[in-house]
Amino acid sequence: MNKQPSKESLKDKVKGIFGLGSPRPPSKQTESKPSEFIITLDILKELHPDCGLSNRIRVANHVSDLAKAKKFEEHAVEAVWKAVEDMLTPEQPPEARHAVLLLLRAVIQGQGERLGPMRAFFFKVIRDYQPSNEDLSDRLEVFKALTENGKDITYLEEDIAGFVLLWMDIGLTADFLHVLVNLVKFNSCYLDQNVSVMVQKICLLCNRTTASTDIEMALQVLDAVVCYNCLPSDSLTVFIITLCRTVNVKEFCESCWKLMRKVLGTHLGHSAIYTMCRIMEERAYMEDSPLLRGAVFFVGMALWGAHRLPALKNTPTLVLPSFYKAMWCANEMVSYEIVLSITRLIKKYGKELQVVTWDILLGIIERLLQQIQSIGSAELKSIVFELLTTVEELYEQNGFHGSSDKFFSLVEKCADKRPDASVLTLISYRAQSIQPAKDGWIQSLHRLMEKFFRNESRSVIRIKVLHILSFVLSTNRQLYEEELIEVVVVPQLSGIAEDRDLAVRRQATQLLVDLAESCSTHHFTSLLDIIQRVGDTHHFTSLLDISEGPLEVSERDPTAESPMEDVRTAIRGLLEILQSKLYSLPASHASRVYELLIGHLQLHYKSKYSSAVACSIRLQVFDFLLMMRTDSLHRLGFLSKDGVLRFSPYCHCDMGEPEKRGSEKKPAGSVSPPAGSPAPSSSTTTAPSSSIRTACLPYSPAFNVLLQCLKMETDWKVLKLVLDKMPWTLQYKVLLLSSPCSIDQLCSTLCSMVHTVTERLKKTPDGFSRTDVQLAVVPVLTAITSYHNYLEQARQRELVQCLEAGLIYRCAKQCVVALTMCTVEMPDIMIKLLPALIVKLTHISATVAMASPMLEFLSTLVRLPHLYAYFVAEQYVSVFAISLPYTNPSKFNQYIVSLQV
Repeated sequence: MNKQPSKESLKDKVKGIFGLGSPRPPSKQTESKPSEFIITLDILKELHPDCGLSNRIRVANHVSDLAKAKKFEEHAVEAVWKAVEDMLTPEQPPEARHAVLLLLRAVIQGQGERLGPMRAFFFKVIRDYQPSNEDLSDRLEVFKALTENGKDITYLEEDIAGFVLLWMDIGLTADFLHVLVNLVKFNSCYLDQNVSVMVQKICLLCNRTTASTDIEMALQVLDAVVCYNCLPSDSLTVFIITLCRTVNVKEFCESCWKLMRKVLGTHLGHSAIYTMCRIMEERAYMEDSPLLRGAVFFVGMALWGAHRLPALKNTPTLVLPSFYKAMWCANEMVSYEIVLSITRLIKKYGKELQVVTWDILLGIIERLLQQIQSIGSAELKSIVFELLTTVEELYEQNGFHGSSDKFFSLVEKCADKRPDASVLTLISYRAQSIQPAKDGWIQSLHRLMEKFFRNESRSVIRIKVLHILSFVLSTNRQLYEEELIEVVVVPQLSGIAEDRDLAVRRQATQLLVDLAESCSTHHFTSLLDIIQRVGDTHHFTSLLDISEGPLEVSERDPTAESPMEDVRTAIRGLLEILQSKLYSLPASHASRVYELLIGHLQLHYKSKYSSAVACSIRLQVFDFLLMMRTDSLHRLGFLSKDGVLRFSPYCHCDMGEPEKRGSEKKPAGSVSPPAGSPAPSSSTTTAPSSSIRTACLPYSPAFNVLLQCLKMETDWKVLKLVLDKMPWTLQYKVLLLSSPCSIDQLCSTLCSMVHTVTERLKKTPDGFSRTDVQLAVVPVLTAITSYHNYLEQARQRELVQCLEAGLIYRCAKQCVVALTMCTVEMPDIMIKLLPALIVKLTHISATVAMASPMLEFLSTLVRLPHLYAYFVAEQYVSVFAISLPYTNPSKFNQYIVSLQV
């Protein structure tokens, strides 16, 4: 729809604009305007001084109520003021002045725009009030009403700035600051000349007051100055000092940061950064820790914080020296803030920092490490160590571009307080420089061992250093073995046997074993001495499980490591060394290791060690000793686990020829070795050079310790190993007969074992019985029959009787086989014992299992007529009684039956 055409012409509109037209009819609003209140003469008369003070106060309060509700007639305000003006003089009581000020406030609030120039008059009344420091709150209320809380200063523009300064000197309260905020926001142009003074006074208030309301309003004023005016450059220093101090108050921290961020975003941003850096550097502020802390906080947040200002072009390199100078006076608060700030920097921009920046940061970290020694704060110490960890993580990520040597020197200074991972990183770094290309590298290795092995208590760190030592030895031993052993290994590991850390003892022992295995110099003796002390269980008597003592740790807790693991490592190492040294020069090394092993076993039986690990050690050593073999040239060899037998060109079981030895009872002489022997033809006693190339490892010490085992061993597993493998060793007669090995004593011990060994055994399997012992002993006795020339007559008789006693047990088959051997090897003894033996054999049931050994015994006997030449009819009957049951072809196989022929 089209609009209705206006009834008023353009000409009339123009006349109306310039007031030339006929007046418009009054609007509805004008018609409904309330009527004005008339201040009568009676009211004015009651306000006159003659009416009394109390009456005047009452009427003034009444007029105040009227002024709030109604509009006064023209010039009524002036009349009322003239009537009460004298009540504001200093001579009047406070209640009179209070009533007049309330009246002024009511008139200003109620009459509003009607006051006109009277506003300026009332403003002067408030400004020139005497005394100036009286009735401040009431006067402020009048001023707030006059300016609508600072928003409207009509008629007051010229004087407002001076009034603000005046009032700030006499009544700088939170209420006034609230008004001042509006004055700055809405009328900042009239305050320009005095903003600098205003800022200084407000900053002074912030620094002195402890009232949170005053601080909050003061910050709002400063915020208004920054946002709606221009912060004067001459006020920048005091402004920044105020914020740096106030930011330490927790409830104002966020608002202070927001305000500082606004300033830093202005043209004064770089000047503000410079000012804060200067504050951190000046000696005058060294004792003002809140100020320094605030400066550090703001600079760090502005340049690399979560809400940093990209417009600021200051780099960390420019401001970090100021951080360093701020630490001249050790203060926990300042140092704590510096750590937080540079930690934030490193975490966010660490990979981008250059060498010069890192140099400054490391200087700060060094000063921090010095301070935590004197300050002693647990919180500061914790956060400084976290900072070190942050740098270490950056280093491991290849993001650290500073001086690694300087950084790890700092870590090393506090290594005893650093976590294991930190020290391990440090050690790994130090290990990189331990190489022949570096000057003084062996001394560096020695220092590393001294600090992190000898003077360290944490196992993981000490083991790490041992790994490094092992690596250095393995890569450099060809050229520097002697120097490394002399300067590092022996000095650092000589006391390892007394070390209280089992894992370290074990690792160090393994290192020594590996080194000794390939060492061919005179230092081998030093290494072996250390290994010997580890293997010498006298050092660990308190840790070992004696036979009647409590259970060993590993038996109580299967996951726990035995306290003798290092001993086991040492002895296992000696076995490996011996196998290696048998085939290398000098031969004396093998001889020394051999002696140590024998001595260790003797120590076991002397001290009666019966722990699980001790038994395990004996099991390994006996297994090794029973693998010793010799050839016709008396050269020693060992049967490997793969079944390969290799003889040594340097080690012999005897330097003399066994053919020239009459018997075991005659002492062996030093005669030249057989033809083809690698040893020289002359005697070792007359040719010193031969002792270098050859060595004698007589089997007699090993044989004697084997006898000790048979007499004293309490572990059936060890005893059975010895009994099972001894028949194979007895096959090599040169091995036993080339040195004084008492076969007679061995036979006696074995015979007595059958009756007594079960009494001393402590660790036997379920169902163990005397028969198990007999089954193990009989094969050894069988092998001994070939040594009958070295057995006394009484011993031979004891041997046969022992075999006879076993005929009634499960070992009867083995006993018959052994007796067959006796008939061949010992006819002089058997001829006397045979009649009784034949009778005993008749008592054995004819079974398939017994058929073969029994008939083989008789077949052998038949071929030895001198044994049965003196048989009587009764013995022949017994022989036929034994063989007759085996003629049954339905029960026995063809081989058994054919033996009867």
